[in-house]
Amino acid sequence: MIRLVTLGEFPSEVLEHVARRLHAAYGMGCEIEGEAELPESALADDQESYEAPKLLEEIDDDTQLYADDKIVYLTSAPLTAPEGPMGKGPMTGFPQFGGGRAVVTSHGLGAKGELPLDVGLAKRAAHHVGHLWELHHCFDPRCAMNPEWSPGFTQYPEVALCLYDREKSERKIKLGQS
Repeated sequence: MIRLVTLGEFPSEVLEHVARRLHAAYGMGCEIEGEAELPESALADDQESYEAPKLLEEIDDDTQLYADDKIVYLTSAPLTAPEGPMGKGPMTGFPQFGGGRAVVTSHGLGAKGELPLDVGLAKRAAHHVGHLWELHHCFDPRCAMNPEWSPGFTQYPEVALCLYDREKSERKIKLGQS
């Protein structure tokens, strides 16, 4: 089961669209689970964005994570990555690769050249859920696992997996692996 937990308010039609698209992409149930608070302890130094890995560590919610569950936290707050060799940059989501939880932001969606809120958030969520199932980036521009920084991500707004990634995720799901 894929469980959606909001970290702030989202229109119900957007959440329902994301849930339907995740269900279609992965062929498993997707529920809107509830809401949690953004942990202030995960605020970045700039006090305007949240460090995504820290956010997943610090989040306090009552969502029960079972062995085959994936939890996706949805926020509109900007996310950042920890300092790396190329500096500290913005990010649209952060998954625990092969784990059970991911955070995805809607920040920047709807801007010029970006996807609309419902479509963009669904595609971002599908991409990061794929990383939870240990899927890597895909060269097919129509696949949700195509990197977000590539032109295909916005050129093909459909939330779908290529055949290879769909089969790989189905094998993982059937085996009950995370």
